[in-house]
Amino acid sequence: MAVARRFAVGGYRVTLVARSTGGLGDLAGTLADTGAKINTIAADASDPDGLGARMRELYLGNGAPGVIVYNAVMGVPDRLLSSSVAHLQAAYSVDVISAIVVAQVAAPAMRAAGFGIILVTGGGFADHPIPALATVSLGKAALRSAATMLGADLEPDGIRVATLTIAGKIVAGTSFDPERIAERYWEVVRVDGPWQAEFRFTGE
Repeated sequence: MAVARRFAVGGYRVTLVARSTGGLGDLAGTLADTGAKINTIAADASDPDGLGARMRELYLGNGAPGVIVYNAVMGVPDRLLSSSVAHLQAAYSVDVISAIVVAQVAAPAMRAAGFGIILVTGGGFADHPIPALATVSLGKAALRSAATMLGADLEPDGIRVATLTIAGKIVAGTSFDPERIAERYWEVVRVDGPWQAEFRFTGE
């Protein structure tokens, strides 16, 4: 929510997306003091086709998104040797495939608008995979590669894509405080110079 708040304060219209709108109303209410327009929609990243359909409806109704932040991750402890095919596929759908689908659906609207930024949240597991967090480690590595390729494809259209790698554990009150990380997202979307395929937040 810190990222949503930072963009709302910065003047963006914010759309919160989650599997269920049940708790989103309360979360949206916490942003009321920003004065920004806050929308909520239900869409499940474990269902890439369904997510794509919901995003398509959103963009048809509200126009091209200026910025997309993809932050979904299944994030459960698991190991490759004991993970079922169904589990591996479900994790990959959430961690990687749905991010690609969101970009596929957003790209035409962003092309028509002549601009757009897509940021995916990366993690240190892409650099240092952990066997006990197997699908997260695989997902973050694949997500970074996907973002790099999407960026190469979309750069000629004026659309910027990048991974923002959070290289540490997010804990309030530490150097990896959510508000500090949110500020890094804000800095990235306002980059005026050369774009990068990957930006990092190291807590410094």
